[in-house]
Amino acid sequence: MAQSHIPRQTFFVDAMLGKLARWLRILGYDAAYERNISDEDIVDRVLNEHRWLLTRDRYLVQRKAVRGRFTLIHSDFVIDQLWQLRTELQVRLTIDEETVCRCVACNHILETIPPSQARPRVPPFVAKHHTHFTGCPNCGQLYWAGTHWGHLQERLKLLSQASPHQGPDS
Repeated sequence: MAQSHIPRQTFFVDAMLGKLARWLRILGYDAAYERNISDEDIVDRVLNEHRWLLTRDRYLVQRKAVRGRFTLIHSDFVIDQLWQLRTELQVRLTIDEETVCRCVACNHILETIPPSQARPRVPPFVAKHHTHFTGCPNCGQLYWAGTHWGHLQERLKLLSQASPHQGPDS
């Protein structure tokens, strides 16, 4: 079930969809996620934080409190899940200058880190070849555009242009 109005596209992603939560964060979406949380606490967070619930749990969406505030995800594969969100909720599958960078680990907004502060905390090769770093003010995770960045951008480009396919999850 999908509804047309999603407040600020802030999501709560249930425990069965951890990879989807990470991808949404990469795409700049506020995607709350907890591995160990009761259904009651999920409902409370969805309501109190005005979030849209993404779940594969058919029993959870039968609760009156979440009626009109959820999308039931159909596939086990993250590529198909992203395609469903693109189709049903108009989730953007692009990363550009307008994308808010979020920590994949904890969902906080990332901040630019001066190279002088980042270099002692990254591998020597990275310190030598990269000048732009971001970091999470909450958990301390550091990020830079390594070789994975090009692969990620290519996957998003293909996904935004074509229909999904069943295949290995990533």
